Amino acid sequence: MRVVDARVDWKEDVGNDPVLYVLADEISQLDEMRFERHEDGLWYAERDGLARYFSWSGPGNEGGFSGQCYAITTVDGEEVTLKGPWSSRAGVFNKRGFGPVVDVRLTTDPEGFERGRTFRGRSITLRQAKTAADIVGGCHLESEIRFNAEEPYWVVRGNGGGG
Repeated sequence: MRVVDARVDWKEDVGNDPVLYVLADEISQLDEMRFERHEDGLWYAERDGLARYFSWSGPGNEGGFSGQCYAITTVDGEEVTLKGPWSSRAGVFNKRGFGPVVDVRLTTDPEGFERGRTFRGRSITLRQAKTAADIVGGCHLESEIRFNAEEPYWVVRGNGGGG
């Protein structure tokens, strides 16, 4: 994945964090990724700057994504089917030593990027997010600890002290 263009929605009219929008040349498909399992039932994969992750510990934890099955391959080459896994958030995985990764809106469609449509919520590596911030200019990524679980997040901030 190569970052082609980027922009920030500063969310100035609401109290939400700014959102980094990224146009990439390509996005790795799930079957191209190799997942490692964390003891907490977390599954993480990273390829070419794109991160994918799930939370799934087996039977009894199958209500995510309406019970849809996801066939994944582990770093050891084992085929595993996750039935109804849950999505998660970057901070959960950053805290456990993966990444670090940054939540963004991602697309490979240049026209959609211009119109502000066809984005997917995804996570990319901090390195790729910094590349996107450099393309935007006038902003940087800042680390913040959040929630009672003390999860590390990277948030877009304006170089002038705000959005």
